[in-house]
Amino acid sequence: MRTLVFTVALLALIQPACSSPGDDSPGTGMESAGWSALPADEASSGPTAPTAGGPGPASSPSNTGDGVRSDGRAVGDGTSDGGLWGSYGDPFAAQAEPSVALTNVSTSLNDVLENGDLEGACDRYANDPSNEVEKLLCGKWMFFYEGFGTSGVPKPLVDFLLKHFQEELGIGFSKLGLVADPSSEAGYPLGMAPNEEETHISFTCASCHFAPLPDGRFAVGAPNLDYEYGLHTLTFSAFPLVVVNGMGGLGLGQPVHPDALERIQPLVDKMDASWGLKAQFMMNMASLMGQELPEFPEEQQAQYARWLPGTMDFVASPLHLDDGVEVVSKISAIYGIPTSEEEEEVGMVHAMLGSTGNTQTTEGFLELFVDFGGGEPSAWDSEDFEPLLAYIESLRPPKPPQQPEELVEAGEQVFVEAGCIDCHQGPRGSGIRLFSFEEIGTDDALKQWMDPGLTGEPCCEKGLEDHPLTYSLKSPRLVGLWAMERFLHNGSVGSLDELLCLGPTTTPIDEIAYGNGGHEFGCDLSTEDKVALITYLESH
Repeated sequence: MRTLVFTVALLALIQPACSSPGDDSPGTGMESAGWSALPADEASSGPTAPTAGGPGPASSPSNTGDGVRSDGRAVGDGTSDGGLWGSYGDPFAAQAEPSVALTNVSTSLNDVLENGDLEGACDRYANDPSNEVEKLLCGKWMFFYEGFGTSGVPKPLVDFLLKHFQEELGIGFSKLGLVADPSSEAGYPLGMAPNEEETHISFTCASCHFAPLPDGRFAVGAPNLDYEYGLHTLTFSAFPLVVVNGMGGLGLGQPVHPDALERIQPLVDKMDASWGLKAQFMMNMASLMGQELPEFPEEQQAQYARWLPGTMDFVASPLHLDDGVEVVSKISAIYGIPTSEEEEEVGMVHAMLGSTGNTQTTEGFLELFVDFGGGEPSAWDSEDFEPLLAYIESLRPPKPPQQPEELVEAGEQVFVEAGCIDCHQGPRGSGIRLFSFEEIGTDDALKQWMDPGLTGEPCCEKGLEDHPLTYSLKSPRLVGLWAMERFLHNGSVGSLDELLCLGPTTTPIDEIAYGNGGHEFGCDLSTEDKVALITYLESH
């Protein structure tokens, strides 16, 4: 039953992220164009886990310890052009507003969904391609409802779960962190939509990149860090196995790991208590019988069972593609992505999206999303993607709560003088070069993403000629942090306080893929400076 393959939000790999708080997830694509993650004198060395380097004035993320930053300027030197910011310029300078903008942040879900105007927008845009409003409305419809032909979940299974397990899963899977679509008569969540044939329910951008904020607003582009991706996958894949196994297995013969069973036990108990429910299940799933069941090894079931909300490994069974490496990644924000003009201004070769900095452009990501997700890449071209790309480019971070002005000013000074600027000098606090895992010290399982043997070549019959692996980390954008609760690329750190060692000592985790060590920058600051720095970071 290949139709059980679940391709939730490969969009995680679109965002800059990883070595520090912000947007993070493994990336996919970068045409080298003369640039290397290695320093120029090392670029010819082996491809395995290279020492990172690249564009930008700083050659190291650290302060030298003698009052001089890694770019040679004195700490706190405000004498060069730009005042406090020196040659860098203020990375948090106000981003130009788009000429046309939709309602992307609001307490009203109907307002965010443009009060019904998304329906038919792509047809209207096709009839009037010069209409910028209709173009953005079409892109927004794609964001919420386009699955790009990728593999999804069988519609009969989704319908059965939504109808009979609202108490356990919530309306529209709301108890798993998704947001119910008020316009869906079938009760689907935003981020899940029927494919063209209406045989499967595919995942869209909104499943991972649309979320309620702590202040009650909804925001498009915000990372859905409440999303129980692991449990959702087990619900669609392990739960049917348990039900079928309880009916004698029907020759399927796939066991379920105890940890996975524990996560879905409330569903199993309800099913076991009702023969009528079992009969309904078999009737719903009858059309799928006889189809090939994807492999879902017990070891990987156990991995899904332990993932925190807002984290995932999107290249693993039972998905369309499995690279054989467990890599836990935090869902990223996708607002405020650098424009090509900004990239040129600060010396970035390109946007360097993704935790590993591979993805060159948003369009490059979408192409890989289709390919990795089991869709047909040749069915989509630049013109097809254009409305969605324009819409994503129009997204801006949600306005943060008001912070005490004196603390913000003090935190800004700390950001510069403590050397944060050395790694976060790009647009919205993003990095402008890559860093090695050794430089940052964070969990390095990500180094093996799509290359489990560190051979220098991607696995799984994926050439990735235009998307070379970097084996390195990208420092993320630092906007919207006030609304986030997972940090580092694997989401292993639960707050900015924890990241900066403010408060009680946290329990170290050194298990591969789940480690919470590294990125100790800022831990040696005074408590006063840490509080000011956090206030400053949460003011953007």
